[in-house]
Amino acid sequence: MPSNESLKDFHKSFTGAIRSWASHEHSFLIFIAGALGIVCGLLAVLFDILLEWSHEIFFGHTGSYLGADSLIYLYVAIPIIPAAGGLITGFITWYFKMDYETASAAEVMKWAAVDGGQVRPRTVWFRMLATSIFLGSGGSGGREGPIAQICGAMGSVMGQFFKMSTDRLRLLVGCGAAAGIAATFNAPIAGVIFTVELILGDFNVISFLPIVISSVMATTTKRLLLGDVPAFVAPSYSLVSYWEIILYFFLGIICGLVCRLFFVSYFWAESYFKDDLKIHPILKPAIGGIVVGVIGVFLPQVFGGGYEVMGEMLNGDIIWYIAIALIFLKIIATSIALGSGGSGGMFAPALFIGCMTGGVFGTLAHALFPEMTATAGAYAMVGVGAVMAAAAHAPLTNILMGYELTGNYLIILPVMTACIMSTYVMTRFTDMSLYTEKLRRRGIQLWRGRDRSVMDNIKVADVMRRKVTTIPENLPFGTIMELIANSRDNYYPVVDTDGKLTGVVSMQNVREIMLDSDDLCNLVVAKEIATEDVITVHGENNLNEAMEKFSVIDIEQLPVVSVTDPRAIVGMLSRMDVIAAYKKEVLKKSTKPPETDKQP
Repeated sequence: MPSNESLKDFHKSFTGAIRSWASHEHSFLIFIAGALGIVCGLLAVLFDILLEWSHEIFFGHTGSYLGADSLIYLYVAIPIIPAAGGLITGFITWYFKMDYETASAAEVMKWAAVDGGQVRPRTVWFRMLATSIFLGSGGSGGREGPIAQICGAMGSVMGQFFKMSTDRLRLLVGCGAAAGIAATFNAPIAGVIFTVELILGDFNVISFLPIVISSVMATTTKRLLLGDVPAFVAPSYSLVSYWEIILYFFLGIICGLVCRLFFVSYFWAESYFKDDLKIHPILKPAIGGIVVGVIGVFLPQVFGGGYEVMGEMLNGDIIWYIAIALIFLKIIATSIALGSGGSGGMFAPALFIGCMTGGVFGTLAHALFPEMTATAGAYAMVGVGAVMAAAAHAPLTNILMGYELTGNYLIILPVMTACIMSTYVMTRFTDMSLYTEKLRRRGIQLWRGRDRSVMDNIKVADVMRRKVTTIPENLPFGTIMELIANSRDNYYPVVDTDGKLTGVVSMQNVREIMLDSDDLCNLVVAKEIATEDVITVHGENNLNEAMEKFSVIDIEQLPVVSVTDPRAIVGMLSRMDVIAAYKKEVLKKSTKPPETDKQP
């Protein structure tokens, strides 16, 4: 066997050669993104197999042994099975000290925004094992959050192996999350937008290509192994009348209100199990499992993610009053199952709740207006995206997912209407999504993919550049051009004879004058081309306040003025300076191991 030193030398040589290749046109990053997509496709297939095995062990074998129609199975075994799965999940979570992480996509957002893309390798197998047991035993939850974690963690593991930078680690976490969602839903576009809209919180062309490649490769890999099978079979759709848009408008409002009920219920249950229920943490998921099991005795549709049940609703095979009961019981079952510490995500339950809500609304609409409305299944399909859009504050992801799942462009207008309205209604109650609220309760406040708590603690005065190139307001345009030619700035404060701020000259102002005659060069002065309504910051502002001002009119630099004199220039702050300071602070935080991160 090779010695440890030989392995270290090989790893050093191999990664050195790889990094050398990586320095050219991001070619290696593209290659890694593709390889990650293939690995994530395989992980998604393995995850599906484990879920099927787990379900067969818990329900299939038990039903065969006791008799699927026996009273013991129906009224004793069914409540106990989710409790047993919760107990096993609670034990392995406690034993491996993973209780400070949930199974939702909120953790992936945290990895990207706060942890600098650093994720422990054991997250991959732990989350797969815990979720397979929990969902396979009937726990009410989804597999989408866990698979986003599994694949996001794999992206981090691959990046750490090649000793990549923090920016690339964050990107690979996002690539993995996109690949996992794409493979799960068989929807590559939704996987990409999910990552851009939720995980990374921003968009740029450099990061977009690797995310797309990962998403496509994961979807292709899963299709090659399992076939082109959609998450659920949606009915054909047609917009019977454009007057239906009004009905979809109201459906969006109702979905927003239902989402609010889900939001309140979930966080009440989480607070109760975390703070009020004083028992050993191993037992908490078991208690949640018992409650879910009791509900499942009467309505077993609440078990798991519920994709088969959604398929029935989409095809009009569920009676409307059963669907109404499922809306509220799924909210209760999911809130208790996940709030007690179960390993499942919130994505599928939100889709389920939206599907039932849309189905009930569609049944009523079709009964009242049979000639101008589609069947209940069409409204159920629109509801699928609307509740999740409100829950995640991610309408774009769910709009595109609705199109991918149906393959029908005609559904776009209804889905857009309902998703936008449901999200708007939800934002009237809170500006936090289910994911960001989970993190906020742990002291992490994300804004556009960044931790607000980090930005709150850094002052503008600590980041700004104190050397400022100012332009006298009577300086001729020709001289301004000479000054700009010797500077790397894009924005220049314009000052009067007392050195007080009167405006800002930007490169855009300069380009406008350059399009005119050269004769204007000595006639136009700085004051005439400057923007007078100047947005400024002062040194005591924190970086969150500065970033909000940057976003007002999408500018790259801001003048920093004195607190006592709003016209006295003391420095310049650039957007890149803010981002660099944030990354530096995040790097410091990510190098500190969590106190709970101890091996058993």
